Order: sequence, then structure tokens, then C-alpha cells
Amino acid sequence: MSKGMVIVLVVLGCILLAVANVALWASLDVFNPGRFGERVAEGLQSEPASAALASAIVDRVMEGNPELPALVRVPAQELVTWLLQRPALSVVYKETAAVASAVMTTSAQDVVGIDIGKVLSNVGDQLVGVVSSINADAGANVEAAVDAAMESAGQNERLALYESGRFPRLRGIANTVPWLWPLAGLGAIALFAVAYIRAEDRKSALMTIGIGVLITGILVLLLIPALKAPVQNGITNPAMQLVIGEVLSTLTRGLAVQCLLLAFAGVILI
Repeated sequence: MSKGMVIVLVVLGCILLAVANVALWASLDVFNPGRFGERVAEGLQSEPASAALASAIVDRVMEGNPELPALVRVPAQELVTWLLQRPALSVVYKETAAVASAVMTTSAQDVVGIDIGKVLSNVGDQLVGVVSSINADAGANVEAAVDAAMESAGQNERLALYESGRFPRLRGIANTVPWLWPLAGLGAIALFAVAYIRAEDRKSALMTIGIGVLITGILVLLLIPALKAPVQNGITNPAMQLVIGEVLSTLTRGLAVQCLLLAFAGVILI
């Protein structure tokens, strides 16, 4: 087999390898409800995401209470930021992830957001305590506002990350990736094997395969931001864009690791 044909087979194999790499990640981290929930919860509990969510929650609690002194906002927001990162809130975030997963992979229509009532049931007492230590009257008003927000949350009020109908729909992809990644992976291995076995110069062929695998890992790694764009396009609120950006960074971390492993495998082959 000529060197040109070897290169053609390696290029085709690398395309299949890239598909297998992304499909494997999607199967493990995106369309696996348990892993997806863990990744979403981790992203939502990052420092930037918690700060953005805390600001929105404090705004919601203080809304309609103009008599509250402005000086309570900063300590209240700092406290809520800290509380949102506590393990107890992971359950609330995983419920958010479950709704997102259902909307993404089925025909369900729903608002993807965080249940305000469940959050406030975990952070409300501490928030009222901090505000009361600054101003007793303000604390009483905040307590009333928290109670009102929790009551309305009984009607499924959520702090929307995505409005209904704007969350990405990936039902077709979800049904494809479980069988796509093994087929694409086996196809890539088969093409690499043929290129190596049939090559006139096997040493050169092995180096070509190594270079191809290395480049594939690096290219997919560099294209990860492009995978995030369609998800972020459905958000108009800058704060929620920041929150979803943190979730996506956590969610795509597994793909980045896979790409680095591919690049390392390419170096070994070279």
C-alpha cells in the first residue's frame, strides 16, 4: 500500500475517532442522568455560579420590600453564596438537572430552573438571622418576604435558567450515541490496523497514525467552546449565561480529559 493511501486511511480513521470521542463523552456525562446530575450540581455550586444565583435569589426575596436598607444586601448575598455551596443544596440542583435531562431527551416542555422554595427552605433561616443582626425591623420584613416566596414556590415557582421551549433538544442524538461511539471507535481501529498492516513502511505508518491521533485529540479539545455555543445561545440573562457557562465548563471537563488522553496516546505511538 502506498504512503498516500496510508494517509487517506489514517485521516478517515481520525474522523471516526473524533466522532467516537465526542459520542463516548456524551453517552457518559450528558445522557447519563446520574452523571449529568452530578456535573450540573458541581457547576452550579462553583464560586461564580453561586454568586450569580445568590444575587438573583436575594433580589427575589427583597423584591417588593423597598423599605429594606440597602446595606443588608451585601452580607445577605455573601451568606447565600456560601450556603448555596453546601452539600445540602446538591439535592435541589440534581432535581434541576433531572428536569433539564427530561426536556433535553424527551418531548417534555418545562422551565429549566431552580426551585426557589426548596432553596429558601435551606437558606431562609440563616438569611433572616444575618439581616436581623443588622436591623431587627429589616429582619422581620425579610422573614415575611422569604415566607411569601416559599409559599409561591409551592406553586412550582422557579428561578429560570432557561425559559420553556428554549432548552436544546437532543432527543435524536441521545438515541444515537449509545451505539455510535463503539461503532465509530471500532471503525477507527480497523482503519488504523489496515493502514499499518498493509503499509510498505510500517514504521512510517505507525508514526503517521500517532500524528493523526495526536492532532485529533488537540483539535477536539480546541473545538470544545464551539460545543458550548448552542447551549448558551438560548439565554438572554447575563447572570444566567455566567451560571450556564460554569455548568458547561464542568460538564465538558470529561471530554477535555479524553482529548488529552488521545493526545498522549498519539505521542506514545510516535
